[in-house]
Amino acid sequence: MKRKYFFLIALIFLSFPASAGIYKHVDEQGKVTYSNIPSSNAKQLNLPPIVVVPPVDSGDVEDRIARRRESMKLEEQKEKLQSKISEEEKRLSEVKNEYKDGNPDRLGSERNYQRYLDRVERLRAEIDRRENNLNILKKELNALSDKNNTN
Repeated sequence: MKRKYFFLIALIFLSFPASAGIYKHVDEQGKVTYSNIPSSNAKQLNLPPIVVVPPVDSGDVEDRIARRRESMKLEEQKEKLQSKISEEEKRLSEVKNEYKDGNPDRLGSERNYQRYLDRVERLRAEIDRRENNLNILKKELNALSDKNNTN
């Protein structure tokens, strides 16, 4: 019989710390003390339970950030190339309008026919150069688009 009482008393004492709360005590000087042991003039605080959040796998986050930065870099490069392409197309159009299919208007400073022929040749060479530049820029843009699609 004594064993039953002993186990009952031991069980009560063992369960007491599990249900213990947090107590706040303010002394005469105004010093605040927090404790898990109740004392005279101490008030029990009802605190919300602590929420534990599991950690996030940072390796995956770093990979996603790196991919996003690479994607943003590619988009910026594409925008620059598209801007260069539109500038090149505009200038090519201006030169072609001036060239007029090999029969540009003669300027007043071109009284000498050879000067006129030299200017026609320079315009033709500039058209070829700008068309070549435009093809190269378009190939670079396609390569960037392909690279962006594979990522």
